[in-house]
Amino acid sequence: MENKKIILYILLLLVSCIIVSFLSVEITKLYFSINRNTDYKKLGLEIDQNDIEYCTTYREDILDGKYKVYKLKNYYEGSMDNFKNQLEESNLWDKNKYYEYIMKEFSEIKDDSSIPIDREDLYYYNGKNVYAIFDLKHAKLYYYINRIFNNHEDYYEVLNLDIKNYISREIYDVRGGPQNDGRDYYVYNFTEEREKDIVQQLEQNQKWSRNKLDDDKLKNFEYNQEVLNISNGYYYYELICRTSDVRKKEIVTEETATGYEMGVYDTDNNTLYYYWESI
Repeated sequence: MENKKIILYILLLLVSCIIVSFLSVEITKLYFSINRNTDYKKLGLEIDQNDIEYCTTYREDILDGKYKVYKLKNYYEGSMDNFKNQLEESNLWDKNKYYEYIMKEFSEIKDDSSIPIDREDLYYYNGKNVYAIFDLKHAKLYYYINRIFNNHEDYYEVLNLDIKNYISREIYDVRGGPQNDGRDYYVYNFTEEREKDIVQQLEQNQKWSRNKLDDDKLKNFEYNQEVLNISNGYYYYELICRTSDVRKKEIVTEETATGYEMGVYDTDNNTLYYYWESI
């Protein structure tokens, strides 16, 4: 009799645990269901559910992060004025766009095709670990977060130059993958004061030359075709070999090269263009 009571007690305990676990899962699912499309509340703007026409979720994963687009109600003339005032007054939003390699994460997706967003009238969110874009023209709010997204580190030396203390740096591409392949593509802007120091470095560096590179090479700066028309510049070009063999790295030929590194410095505009590619 005593054994039956113990067994019954154990069964009741197991059933209770199962019920509690089931309820916990369902409550959690309900919570996320209710709150899954309210990420806009984290962006420092006065937006509520009544302002949202619909939300398109393109990605929502623990590892891949989130990417969703909110369509805001914009039925009347001047509907966006309130939001524009909020954006202008907020210290979390401004007109300075993200690096290009981040901008590529924002697009509309239709029939499995990625369509670049219109960049005419955008505000950018500068909160920690979250990227958001407010499109006033089309009344849309783009929200992107990736917990393992790599905010690219500053390079203090590229092309044998000390380039600390730049005004701004635009990133168009960063290499990655298990072999660190792909390309790096940056544009740095400097003050006139820094320009004098950089030119002095270039004059003393034998790898840099006043001789202009071929247009076929310069056209690789696809976002900055102005490099084709630079009047006063310094140029750098070197083959690279991605290998663990030290000798091959030191003596690179057309046959052993896996890519190249290239730089252009425009002395009239105090701008450095940097390109590295290996496949």
